[in-house]
Amino acid sequence: MHQPAPTVTRHDFIETTARDGRVLVVVFLRGGADGLTLVPPVADPMYRTARPTLAVRAKDAIDLNGYFAVHRDLDALMPYIERQELAIVHGAGSDDTTRSHFEAQDTMEHGGVQTGSGWLGRFLRAQGPVASALSAVAIGTTRPESLRGAPAGAVMQTVREFSVGGDDDAVMEQLARLYAAFGGPVGAAGRDTIDAVRRLRALRAEGGAAESSTPYPPGTFGRGLREIAKLIKADVGLTTTTIDLDGWDTHFVQGRVIGGLMEQLGAGIDAFMTDLGSRRDGVTVVVLTEFGRRLRENSSFGTDHGAGSVMMVLGAAAPVVAAGHGLVGGFEQLSESMLDDVGDIPARTDYRDVLASVLTHHAPAVDLRSVFPGRAAALSGGQFWRGEPGA
Repeated sequence: MHQPAPTVTRHDFIETTARDGRVLVVVFLRGGADGLTLVPPVADPMYRTARPTLAVRAKDAIDLNGYFAVHRDLDALMPYIERQELAIVHGAGSDDTTRSHFEAQDTMEHGGVQTGSGWLGRFLRAQGPVASALSAVAIGTTRPESLRGAPAGAVMQTVREFSVGGDDDAVMEQLARLYAAFGGPVGAAGRDTIDAVRRLRALRAEGGAAESSTPYPPGTFGRGLREIAKLIKADVGLTTTTIDLDGWDTHFVQGRVIGGLMEQLGAGIDAFMTDLGSRRDGVTVVVLTEFGRRLRENSSFGTDHGAGSVMMVLGAAAPVVAAGHGLVGGFEQLSESMLDDVGDIPARTDYRDVLASVLTHHAPAVDLRSVFPGRAAALSGGQFWRGEPGA
């Protein structure tokens, strides 16, 4: 009989010792990642029956507790589980029922609140004035909705490419005079951008953007994580950053697609934490996705949009989990009665409750009811995250 995942309360999840240099890295798996492949219940006969071609076999996974396992393509993360530095939350998600990528991502990034700001933006604003225009950085080409409303922030693909007007001194000076005359959010945004460009110019001049010797997996995701590591090691004041790993919408021939994505995810995070050296002690990586996939595979050897999936919390804010198997929440056995009304794995753990625990570690003084107002009642109860089955 496998060991059920333990109950974890708020106080189990939060490391109360204050620590300087904390950085939160939010990884969004866009497309709806299949939690039943990343962390499959390999010992469950219903799982194998529901997925005759896609069920992960025991030989292709690494056992966690006799029931759940980690897919071998994520084996780079196993040392973190063994050191109790990684928590996997199974059956996590939002209350969105549209099964629409746009709607589900929008709901999740806004923290379940229909406002003009995102949950990370509200969290950063609640901490008061920022000391650096690079306190929040989105790796990519656009700012994610989660960072909307942040008091400062930058969007970049690489440290070397981030510039304004080719970093021409005359252009920079003209822009500085222009934005100095503006008040309100327009002026503040312009001044933040100029400040960010100047800091990055100084970083490049000092050689702080030199390439790391740590090997990262090829592709956009690995390169983006390398850039985040550069910013952390350069002490530019980074506290929060976001990065996406796209491609998880596996309606067709899922088996040919998802393995490479899992390798990028596991190897990328491992390389990132290795690259940071001792600085990793203050870093927390949160991995989430807009929804999971259906229990039953479809006729195209893929899976369709579902509900609950997995979240991961790695690093400084990861809980020490009983028995050392790294798993929180989930279920003890699949059955028709535990599925939701359309046959999906339900989202029994609200993603905001997991994030709230991480944010309390990151900035204990912030009132999280201002970050997740839609969960105000739950967050005021003291034990707002309980990961046991049926929560």
